[in-house]
Amino acid sequence: MKMSSQGNKVYLIGHRNPDTDSICSPIAYAYLRSRLEPDIEFVPVRLGPINRETQFVLDYFRVPVPALIENVYAQVSDLAFDKSVNVNGDTSMREAWRLMTVHGVKTISVTGTRGELAGVATLGDIAEAHLETGPNLDLRDVPLDNLLGTLGGVARVRHGNTVSGRVTVEGPCPAGTGVYISCDPAALSRAIHSGVWVVVATSGARVSHEDLAAAVEKGVTVIEVGISTYEAAHLISQSRPVREIMTQDNLVAFDLDDYLDDVRETMLHFKYRNFPVMDGNGIPVGMLARRHILDYSGKNVILVDHNEKSQSAEGIAQARVLEIIDHHRISSVETDQPIVFINRPVGSTATIVYGLFEQKGIVPPKEIAGIMCAAMLSDTLAMKSPTTTEEDKRAVSALSEIAGLDVDEFTAFMFEAGTSLEGKTELDILMSDLKEFHVAGFKIGVSQVNIYKQNLGRLKDRLVDAMERVKDERGFDLYLMMLTDIINEGSEVLFVGNRSELVERAFDVDARGKSVVLPGVISRKKQVIPRIIRAINSL
Repeated sequence: MKMSSQGNKVYLIGHRNPDTDSICSPIAYAYLRSRLEPDIEFVPVRLGPINRETQFVLDYFRVPVPALIENVYAQVSDLAFDKSVNVNGDTSMREAWRLMTVHGVKTISVTGTRGELAGVATLGDIAEAHLETGPNLDLRDVPLDNLLGTLGGVARVRHGNTVSGRVTVEGPCPAGTGVYISCDPAALSRAIHSGVWVVVATSGARVSHEDLAAAVEKGVTVIEVGISTYEAAHLISQSRPVREIMTQDNLVAFDLDDYLDDVRETMLHFKYRNFPVMDGNGIPVGMLARRHILDYSGKNVILVDHNEKSQSAEGIAQARVLEIIDHHRISSVETDQPIVFINRPVGSTATIVYGLFEQKGIVPPKEIAGIMCAAMLSDTLAMKSPTTTEEDKRAVSALSEIAGLDVDEFTAFMFEAGTSLEGKTELDILMSDLKEFHVAGFKIGVSQVNIYKQNLGRLKDRLVDAMERVKDERGFDLYLMMLTDIINEGSEVLFVGNRSELVERAFDVDARGKSVVLPGVISRKKQVIPRIIRAINSL
């Protein structure tokens, strides 16, 4: 029995500081892939908080916000560990052994009253306890149901729920006897009248009505079984509760969210064959062995709207990248095998995803069509960006019809919601859409925020001060902030750093201040980053 889903769960990840395209495209692509491969779980996730524009889009189309993940380092939850076989502490050793046999496991979890892990028991523990049982077996608070289940008996008279005391087989019934086993009716009668806790009539022997009445009066439990006295004496030790033999001190267990690197380190110090795996409430859900780790090759991920390590999730080098769907420059993500890599010069990754819907002949539902359309309008600044292609325009036309959208009206609402800076700190504004680039030894940061019917006033001075702090913390050689006016199609670029000459070379401007106005420049990807790269290469 395998828990977890290595090979059956794929995470679709947009870039850090997500924008609308990097949230909506993974959702849409996950929907498409789920339609094509229903046996695989495709999970869209995000690497940071969503901005106001994206929240507006998801709320408008009633699409849930993807789950937030901190990284894609391998965790116990990613492993195909064995499902836990759990028993409570009162379960008989024989029943525990039966469950091990049925489920093909050698270690079980013993749980407490709330289902929490109380200990573990192995097949070896049960065998050792059985073999060490001598002729003078003492029972301690053994559930009466364990005796009935282990011996396959029927209670003709029943008193109490547990049994304690010595087990005596045939012969005299000495004081302190808790269970007396015999196939001799006379011996059983004497035992009943002596007041033992339990008598076991074996080999099909029947206790007389007179002796049953005496058992009721004296509080003696009477059990009749079909097996021989020898078999009953042999089996009764297996009625003892598994809590007697479980290991409960110094348990080594792992949680589902433990990282594999830490698990490997811990396993090096212990010789156990299996380790319990617990959920967030301390309930055992699996058993982890070294072979599970050896078989694991990393989280399955699809990168959407990016292909740079610096923009992807932490731990991406440990993950198994299956596909990349992107519309940016090709950069630094490496894979150990050939993959599907779709990279096209269009205005939005959502345009590429919609093309895949068309290739498969699948019409997206209204809400998926809507969020793809919104992503295209966002990334192309309502089709005004120089990144816009005829393919983007055709896709927006088709998707808006499916979603029932008035494009102009929806775009105005979306941009108004997305460009509101109310309640945001300077750091919030800078970090809402920050991308980091590494070019020829230079570390460049570029943030962008769209402004719509807003007067920034003295906010720009405060932004420059905050940019200085971010530059120092992140080690940027140059840090730019694009304040993009969607309506007038231009940007004011604030900049800090010790390489301001790159701004001069890139845009042919005087960069002695902290800002430059760039009419017609609204695309970071197509109008800013390429020019900065050319400026660096010209040094």
